[in-house]
Amino acid sequence: MPKTKILYEMNSKEEILVHLVTRFLDGVTAASDAVSKKLTDDLVLIFLANEVLQLYMAEMNEDMRNLYLAGYSMPKTSEAVLKRRAEMMYAHFSFRFPEQELKDFYEIEIASMGIMRAYMTVPCDMYFTIEAKAERLVTMLLRIYEAEEKIINEALEFIQKIDFEAVAVKAVESVFNELEIKTNK
Repeated sequence: MPKTKILYEMNSKEEILVHLVTRFLDGVTAASDAVSKKLTDDLVLIFLANEVLQLYMAEMNEDMRNLYLAGYSMPKTSEAVLKRRAEMMYAHFSFRFPEQELKDFYEIEIASMGIMRAYMTVPCDMYFTIEAKAERLVTMLLRIYEAEEKIINEALEFIQKIDFEAVAVKAVESVFNELEIKTNK
């Protein structure tokens, strides 16, 4: 798309970022689903695999981390991400919480999104490895929804079955190729 057409169709840099982040999240979801749906049909586990993949992607590439942080920080972009996450959570968890409405998931997702952003902000180190970060994220996300320990343990076992590093490498390359961005490795 030529630069003038982009500027004509989108009124600000943030609208461009909203578009990029939305397309990016679609790509991440497709990559995650391709792997996790081979192992389960449990929508909660599929969603959690998507979250863990995002952590791995942010950890392996600073451009990716910056894209995430911008997506979680700028007003319009964070609102788009929040709505998307609330809709996904509603689709994945509403059968477990039939008394909850979409607005309830939206309210809970404000906290969930904050946790995700915090984990993406701080790079892994020798004290907090990517594996530990992924386990902590899954546990915290499920605890926000008051999931039973059995469900948390099943989710932790499930994420051990996926080679997120390999999936992340392919997903980052795919996303940046689609966006025609050179990766900084």
